[in-house]
Amino acid sequence: MAISPGSDASFSSQKSTPSESPQTKKFPRTEEEIFYMNCRAAYLTVFKSSLENIVSKDQLYLALQHAGRNPSQKTINKYWTPQTAKLNFDDFCIILRKEKPTSKVELLKSFKQLDINDDGCILHADLYKFLTKRGEKMTREEVNAIINLVDVNADGKFDYIKFCKLYMTTNEQCLKTTLEKLEVDSKLRRHQFGNHIEGFSERDPSPVRKPSPSIIRKTDQKTFSNKGDSRSSLLSATRKFKASLSFTITMGVNSNQNSKLKEPNLIKVFGWTGELGPGIYWLIPSTTGCRLRKEIKPVTDEAQLVYRDETGELFLTKEFRSTLSDIFEVIDLDGNGLLSLEEYNFFELRTSGEKCDEEAWAVCRENFDTKKNELTRQGFMDLNLMEANDREGDPCDLWVTLHSMGYNKALELTEACPFVIDIYAEKCKPKIKAVHMEACSGQLEKAICKSVLSKGDAKVMDGYENIIVHTYNCDTWITSVVENKSDEKVIIHINNELSKNCINNRGLNIFAVEVAPNSTMVCQHVMPLNEQQEWIYYCTYSLIS
Repeated sequence: MAISPGSDASFSSQKSTPSESPQTKKFPRTEEEIFYMNCRAAYLTVFKSSLENIVSKDQLYLALQHAGRNPSQKTINKYWTPQTAKLNFDDFCIILRKEKPTSKVELLKSFKQLDINDDGCILHADLYKFLTKRGEKMTREEVNAIINLVDVNADGKFDYIKFCKLYMTTNEQCLKTTLEKLEVDSKLRRHQFGNHIEGFSERDPSPVRKPSPSIIRKTDQKTFSNKGDSRSSLLSATRKFKASLSFTITMGVNSNQNSKLKEPNLIKVFGWTGELGPGIYWLIPSTTGCRLRKEIKPVTDEAQLVYRDETGELFLTKEFRSTLSDIFEVIDLDGNGLLSLEEYNFFELRTSGEKCDEEAWAVCRENFDTKKNELTRQGFMDLNLMEANDREGDPCDLWVTLHSMGYNKALELTEACPFVIDIYAEKCKPKIKAVHMEACSGQLEKAICKSVLSKGDAKVMDGYENIIVHTYNCDTWITSVVENKSDEKVIIHINNELSKNCINNRGLNIFAVEVAPNSTMVCQHVMPLNEQQEWIYYCTYSLIS
């Protein structure tokens, strides 16, 4: 999974923090540092190390719960598809950026719909019926476990106000306990993978200007790290490196780039012409992810998706219908104005992680408008309306769909970039088929690695001829790939702190990657933060013992 730069204070509702040093109190942590500290705290509640992988749905669900989320099964299926083998810590951070913490207001709102008397309580019979008959059905044992909670049940009623308070308090206490454990456990604090270094002795608002990376010689690195940023020296003290390798690339200003990013309003066309022999070719469009920046003004007001008329009948709002029409255009791969089962399944795999089988598709054709056994635009609208009706007008599942397609709360397309591929051939009619790329299938990773290995510059890690870093740079970006030819996995620490005017797709200056035996992996994509200024890529790769 690709990591979007920028920070979301996803744990901002959890105010409690562990004991801090006087320096930390004076210079509080940034939102980015708080976010990753909380990510790691939740992860280490389930796993011994942030290098361990999530290998099951149950582990993902448990880790998300410890992070203050309350994921539905549809949300879990969105990130854990049938082809998913594992998720790592970086993947976990991505999910937490997208899935916001469950708030007390949201919990209360959900329960309030069942509160007939508006007295803060729900009859056990009504609660049982709701939890076992609607939506994601719970088992009898699961419902009994809720009803048997002494603090929130009395006289055949469930006090959901007390329950919500207990739920939020428990979440906050679990996070606080884990954070405190991280503060005092030096071994855990060394797990800085996917995180900025924390616990530095001071934060100078106006640090001493560092010399240009382009004039630092390799023999000067040890001396420089002792005089520079305090976090660099602390990083050296907390880890033992086997070998180190550095790159310095100075890039000029790209005069062809606009200073103001106009995407996605500006349509850009890229093309390739050439002769291809017989065979199967994969066309894989991709972006570096570097341009997925944090929104300057976070959206706080949520757009309305549905409404009821004076008779109580449910309808989709005009704004939501317009957005669904845009989504329809994206998933209508052949552009015929209709959705085939194959096209609809691309949409389902992206939003829910599950496919619609032939039997379910037959039911869909019976209940919604179709033409030539394919779903029409109106049928697609009615399908989403039915989903809202199934939830008694609650749009939570509709929002899962919208977020999966890249839309924010204001129905703006901010986390996706739709594209069109046109193919022209002479003297033949090629067969074209859209193929869904699973998150863990690796086609894109393999394609990038193959390209960088064939075009990039290779440097061998000192003393370790089996560890090679390949770097490919063009006018507008730099991509690095780590190749591990050994029979053992290796952990590579990457430090970009001395780079100037750079941004990478991981959104971190300091992170680590684990490279499996006899494999290659994309380490990072780097681009200029400001395309109208010179940018300097200075990166140190270190093999961790």
